[in-house]
Amino acid sequence: MIHPKHPLPYNNTQQEFFLKYLAENNKEYHTLQISYTNAVYLYYDLQVNVSEHDYEEWLNEITDEKLRSAMQSKGMKECQKTSSFIRFINNKRNIIEDDYIREKMGNEQYNRYKMLC
Repeated sequence: MIHPKHPLPYNNTQQEFFLKYLAENNKEYHTLQISYTNAVYLYYDLQVNVSEHDYEEWLNEITDEKLRSAMQSKGMKECQKTSSFIRFINNKRNIIEDDYIREKMGNEQYNRYKMLC
């Protein structure tokens, strides 16, 4: 069983369909893989409030000058879509990616996934 489900109904339906016609000996791995990727999707889709100060703080942590300059050029609105910015904000709010994924999947499924991968 996929846990967590994908929040978009179409994707959820496609995932269930894929698993339905999969050979039995492959179902556990793929169910866990789908569950894991759904949890990752949810992590990066969290809606958290960010401020200009958060953005400036994130920019200051970028050590590569070219990258920092490119991110400044894009501006805060565009950078809010980047995985590194999202991870920075979530970590700042004590929402750690691995902990979040474990919580969404449940300990048993998470540990089994890590063991298989």
